[in-house]
Amino acid sequence: MSTGVPIQPKESRGYYMLPQAPEDAGYYVYGTLHNVPGTGQLAQYAHPNLLTVIFQIERQWRAICDRKFGIGNISIDGGLAYDNHKSHQKGIEMDCRPVRKDYMTGQAARCSYRDKEYDLEATLKLICLFVEHPKIKIVYFNDERVQKTLGGGRVKSLAGHNNHFHAELWSRYSS
Repeated sequence: MSTGVPIQPKESRGYYMLPQAPEDAGYYVYGTLHNVPGTGQLAQYAHPNLLTVIFQIERQWRAICDRKFGIGNISIDGGLAYDNHKSHQKGIEMDCRPVRKDYMTGQAARCSYRDKEYDLEATLKLICLFVEHPKIKIVYFNDERVQKTLGGGRVKSLAGHNNHFHAELWSRYSS
């Protein structure tokens, strides 16, 4: 009996879809493809090295915080350009939401670093896990407090990154 979605969908490059609702996971998924509701999973195909990083960071996060962090766009089938992304084609880049004070998750849990729901301390801890991972090249997030606290130029500003941060593996991990 088919339920419509394979247990672990695989795309044309051999990349796998990020598991969408694993029990007791430290993350939740969000997003849409072409602004169509219910299609976010179609933009969550990840290179195996990125999946490994996600699972490692998710495990570390669960050990220090009981809140979930949101994972959005990664890559679509075949690595084609989509929506407004100039990247997200190699399966080694991902978008994550800042952590909220109110524990809200899901599609409606969008939060900017300027919002009262934004938890700077928790977001700083989460981004620190990414920055400290040896496979992570850079993180883009526009909160200058995070940039200054972490130092070293590993967290930089980029237009459009007020309500999510972009984490990217070193390109050598895409082959």
